[in-house]
Amino acid sequence: MAELLVRPVVSRREKKQFLAYPWKQYAGDPLWIPPLRGYQKEQVGYAPNPFYDRNQVQTFLAYRGGEVCGRIAAILNVGHIEYHKEDVGFFGFFESVDDQEVADGLFRAVCDWFAERDIHQVRGPTNPSLNAEIGLLIEGFDTSPYFMMTYNPPYYERLVEDFGFRKCQDAFAYWGHVGMLPKVMERLTPICEQIIERCGVTVRPLNKARFFEDVVAFVSIYNQALTNTWGFVPMSEAEVRHQAKGL
Repeated sequence: MAELLVRPVVSRREKKQFLAYPWKQYAGDPLWIPPLRGYQKEQVGYAPNPFYDRNQVQTFLAYRGGEVCGRIAAILNVGHIEYHKEDVGFFGFFESVDDQEVADGLFRAVCDWFAERDIHQVRGPTNPSLNAEIGLLIEGFDTSPYFMMTYNPPYYERLVEDFGFRKCQDAFAYWGHVGMLPKVMERLTPICEQIIERCGVTVRPLNKARFFEDVVAFVSIYNQALTNTWGFVPMSEAEVRHQAKGL
């Protein structure tokens, strides 16, 4: 078997290989939904993204016999470190063939990168943060992922745990369909009306003429509402504005 080589992504060609690898990894998988190329380019820091104004990322590729066989990113989330007073690094955008040596090489590259920065705890996957895609799929392999939800082969759990990682948090997703709405709204509408009357709340649609002013209001509400959520880090106005451009 050809020697495994894991190296940091530097050149434009390597960046293209990093972004293109999922199409090779999931070729023939009918449930896989390709990411938006422009969006993923921003998420890994290859295009402007306010998240990386103060945070850092280093991507890596694994090669065997000159062919890409895996990828990963080391993400230094300064916002998380400062907000939680916790020296922890994150990995994300992990993809690999079913080969423990390849996965180990990628994870080791990330751990070594953080060790050089005196960080010795690594958590993931976050793509690139908990305000975007998070987690490893370990159940529900019979359905396609929805927007901003992860998707991966079942063997990823084994690759991750055999390297030495252990689960630190469960994240759940719930499925529903529009046919459920009438029954749900029948129950929720009276409750909502009571809360609106008691608290003096005004409900209005988004004002497209004042779109970014409403985005500022959203940032305030979002950051207050999710304060007690596991791993929460406040989003900056610039980050929310950037995401809102895609709406």
